[in-house]
Amino acid sequence: MQADFHEYKKISNFINLIKNNEDLEFIIGSGFSESLKKELPLNLSLNKGNSIYLHKKIKSKSFFLDLKKNKIRIPHWTLKKDISSNYLVKDFKSFGGNMINNYIKKIKLNKTQYFQKIIKGEHISIQFYSTDLDIKILSICKQLFRKNHRNPFIIESIVSKKFKKTVINKLHKICLKISRFYNLNGINNLDLILEFKTKKLFVIELNARPGLSTNMIYSKHKTIFKKSFEKEKFRNPSFFFGTHIIYSDKKIILNKKKYEYIKNIQFSNNFSELPRENETIEKDEPICLVHCKSKKFKILRDKLKKISYKFIKNLELSDG
Repeated sequence: MQADFHEYKKISNFINLIKNNEDLEFIIGSGFSESLKKELPLNLSLNKGNSIYLHKKIKSKSFFLDLKKNKIRIPHWTLKKDISSNYLVKDFKSFGGNMINNYIKKIKLNKTQYFQKIIKGEHISIQFYSTDLDIKILSICKQLFRKNHRNPFIIESIVSKKFKKTVINKLHKICLKISRFYNLNGINNLDLILEFKTKKLFVIELNARPGLSTNMIYSKHKTIFKKSFEKEKFRNPSFFFGTHIIYSDKKIILNKKKYEYIKNIQFSNNFSELPRENETIEKDEPICLVHCKSKKFKILRDKLKKISYKFIKNLELSDG
């Protein structure tokens, strides 16, 4: 998503409509943190997350230089052209798997792109809460990507997963070191790869705001922004939680008939970020999110698929 002056203006106008907005607590979420150019006209001391300045810093070359300084392992990256095909072309501003492409010979990098070595391993994301230079791990998830897509790392689902205590301790150490270096605040997401062969952890990117895991986090940690919220040690969950993105395989216009179906499910716990009436969704754009939980990992995956399939089928039938 590109930085957009009009986006900032729309948000500013909305803030001005709120009475006593100087007392308004706020969080800058996914999409906005990547697109806004400057701080919002609010009382910044009431920001329950991180500043726009920090979001910009971690989406630049500075992030990798900072990690190197702190002896945190990252995949090899370079701006040089003479590399092999086992590298990706990435943008410093990438998130959610966007702006990541396979290597192409003789490609010309723009000012925000770089080459990153491919690490063969399990892609995971860890959600943690930062406050007073301390952290609490909220959840650890496996990332699943869209298949047969021109961009190899577009996220389709995240599902919570159980890990050995040794891995959890390593993840905690990495998150704590990064949190203290940047003085992080609130909910943060760190993407890593657990290498198959060596079992080493490589940091891929930091998203210092709530993201795809938001529903999952609030399902398990309802008091997260209250003083009563306790920073106890992370334990593997008894339930597996999952969030799946439903992408459109064609252009969709949410006419009155289609929107009637959307209205019928708008209060369901299985859906969020549903589209609005008359909204146009282009091919390959997200339609909504699907959420569910189960005591078994495989059953969770099947439930996410079934709910998503039923949603698409009903949306198509609503025109009939």
